[in-house]
Amino acid sequence: TCATPVCSPVCANGGTCSAPNTCSCAAGWTGATCTTPICTTACANGGTCSAPNTCTCASGWTGATCATAICSPACVNG
Repeated sequence: TCATPVCSPVCANGGTCSAPNTCSCAAGWTGATCTTPICTTACANGGTCSAPNTCTCASGWTGATCATAICSPACVNG
């Protein structure tokens, strides 16, 4: 019906179409179609925010925000 807004492309990740071509995103998502995840703490050392509050770390880094170096061989003496 004319009372139901249409979004094209559709809203993703649980977002809802609130007005013609206007998405209201679920918590943790942003962007025109709710496809950009939000990380409340920035991903460090080249890591990327791949899902809400989830960092995908660059090679050589680990941890929730990619702030921990992976030593190879393992670090010794502290």
